[in-house]
Amino acid sequence: MDGDQSRAYGTVEARLDALNVQQEERLARRRARLLQLPYVDLFAFPFEPSILEMVPKTEAQVVGAVLFYKRGNDIKIGAVNPQIEGFVELLDRLKVRFGLLPQVYVISHHSLKIALGRYRKDAEFVPIDADLLVVPEAQLKEFEHAIDSFSALGDKISSIPASQLLGPVMAGAVQMRASDIHVEPKRDQARLRYRVDGVLQDVATFGLDGWRQLLPRIKVLSNLKINVHMVPQEGSFVMHIGKTKYDIRVSILPGGTGEYIVLRLLSRKEGVMELKDLGMKASDRDLVLDTLKESTGMILSAGPTGSGKTTTIAACLREVNRPELKIITLEDPIEYRVPGLEQTEIDVDSGYTFAVGLRSILRQDPDVIFVGEMRDEETVETSIYAAMTGHLVFSTIHSNDALGVILRLIGMGVQPYVLAPAVNLIIAQRLVRVVCRECAEVYKPDRAIREHINDVMERVNKTLFNPAKLMDPALQFYRAKRCKECGQTGYRGRVGVFELLPVKGEVEEMILRQEDMMALQEAAIRKGMTTIAQDAYLKVIEGITTVEEVERISEE
Repeated sequence: MDGDQSRAYGTVEARLDALNVQQEERLARRRARLLQLPYVDLFAFPFEPSILEMVPKTEAQVVGAVLFYKRGNDIKIGAVNPQIEGFVELLDRLKVRFGLLPQVYVISHHSLKIALGRYRKDAEFVPIDADLLVVPEAQLKEFEHAIDSFSALGDKISSIPASQLLGPVMAGAVQMRASDIHVEPKRDQARLRYRVDGVLQDVATFGLDGWRQLLPRIKVLSNLKINVHMVPQEGSFVMHIGKTKYDIRVSILPGGTGEYIVLRLLSRKEGVMELKDLGMKASDRDLVLDTLKESTGMILSAGPTGSGKTTTIAACLREVNRPELKIITLEDPIEYRVPGLEQTEIDVDSGYTFAVGLRSILRQDPDVIFVGEMRDEETVETSIYAAMTGHLVFSTIHSNDALGVILRLIGMGVQPYVLAPAVNLIIAQRLVRVVCRECAEVYKPDRAIREHINDVMERVNKTLFNPAKLMDPALQFYRAKRCKECGQTGYRGRVGVFELLPVKGEVEEMILRQEDMMALQEAAIRKGMTTIAQDAYLKVIEGITTVEEVERISEE
């Protein structure tokens, strides 16, 4: 094709494009008349990206609508088809955000395409997928350099416009090593708190307008219903921050002053910990490793919510994970993704519960099974059956101590003559915070503290605890202070404290005879079991944690 032909072809193509655009505009005007709505052509409209981006680009593409104008109380939104599913929810959310219902205009596909092209490529905190939030690495770097305490973070967040809160709230949580984010609306303001090393920390308060903007944004990301406010909702989305991916678990709970938001951050960068890194003393770790050599039976991890039960089980699964074994998990939710495991997630709304899932798993011929939690009698019964019929079964259960697990299982209908041979090992645990090495204050414990610890440690095996060391005048403990490195908390990271009860020998026989729990505990201690409190004080003596931390977990 020569130059003249090429120009002629280009001219014809341009004319066809212009005719198509004209046809689209005619169709849009016709839709507007039928719907009795105003029509607008956005071809030469002076868009403001900050207004466009109040509706995430992906949502604008899916719903076919763009927010193109806002001046005071005058708000305008253009939609290709205002009757499409999802548009009403978008209007409801905008009404919540601005307190006003935007005026709806009908636009053409051409106008929509032009508007979508005006979104900034580097727009911060705009999701690029329905369930994906991207926080630029520059924002995280800004927080790393500028934020060294919760008060500084609170000042930073309080100064951010309400429409831009989500990204900074997420970046701040990552910077402060938070596991959970809590947003709690009050009568005239909202409170933001982070859970760091197991303890909630106040971060900031901000106007209710910020909460009103966070709530629908989080609901959209999590595929939750925007216009439902009186029932709890749960969902999830993925966050990219810097080079790290996070799975964000979302819980929305209706309250007297609005819906409470809790976000749990699960980093995909953090792999499954090894047993040696959990904080178990050598004798406990050896006991676990010996028990993991068994091919049948049940290993239970016990403790309250947030005590590290799933982390311990994941470390055990990592230890037994071999190519010749088929390992299937049933979790709610999947917290650690482990190569080589077949991991499934329950979905109560679809009827896929622990009990239903466990029955299905058994038909898949597994060698090892992990049931996320013992929640009901049917799950317990099926798990016990699996443990006694050639499977190694792991699970978690809520209980304050190892002996409490036995009482809990009996209370759920398990007979002692079934329980004793089915359960191999019970691991009860808590998490204590590790004192920050940069700012910890050294002190010599007074006589009262020494005598109290000595009483608690009275029956501990002397190979683990030397009373003479406790009474040594030169003995030093640590006290938490505050510094930039630990975010002004005095602690950095957590470690497990454990109570291990192997169900064999004398202990197994006593369960079969249904003997008193106090007698059972005495027998376990004679066999070398240390209680959670004793293990915690061992870590105080080793300089890992503080007396105050032991007192805190003792009050839980």
